[in-house]
Amino acid sequence: MPSQPKIPLPDDLEIGIAEIDLQHRQLRVLLERLEHSADMRYGYAANAILDELAIQTRIHFAVEESLMRLLSFPHADAHIAEHRRLTEQLEKLRKRAQDFEVAKGLSSFIQTWLVNHVNDFDREFVGHFLARGVDRQASPKPD
Repeated sequence: MPSQPKIPLPDDLEIGIAEIDLQHRQLRVLLERLEHSADMRYGYAANAILDELAIQTRIHFAVEESLMRLLSFPHADAHIAEHRRLTEQLEKLRKRAQDFEVAKGLSSFIQTWLVNHVNDFDREFVGHFLARGVDRQASPKPD
């Protein structure tokens, strides 16, 4: 997967912390690939993309959760519970993803979830993280 996806996030998904915004973009790229593979009826490709999406989602959640714990974010438990709910839903749907309609629906579901999660949960920690010294621009260097 490319280290710097070219697809921009809509302005309302930018939270202003470069590393987390980069991860959101990477998830978005995978979702677009998943939708395209479902449109083209590439079952094996959809499964491989779902596997990569599951891995990248776990990494993203681990980063957010680690920061929340390290920075004593007061609402970490609720945020982590939301991550667990999505992870469980994603796993249930992945098992049914051989069906192209499920793969297409899964892409739409996750895109909707991503927008809602960023707006309802991620924005909540930005001020706390910045107040605790997180550098807005900190992000890995491109390969």
